[in-house]
Amino acid sequence: MDFDERQALSVLWEAVFGEPPPIRAEAEMTSQVLVEHLPPAPPYEITSRTE
Repeated sequence: MDFDERQALSVLWEAVFGEPPPIRAEAEMTSQVLVEHLPPAPPYEITSRTE
């Protein structure tokens, strides 16, 4: 994992948990923890462009 990827995961971690990651882990492990703790996405709505 290069610096930019590590930095992006760190920023996302801080946005989700409110603090920087406590340890440096493998990208796959960090990504898995983030995905499990992200809030669900709101339902997708299809809207008409003419309305």
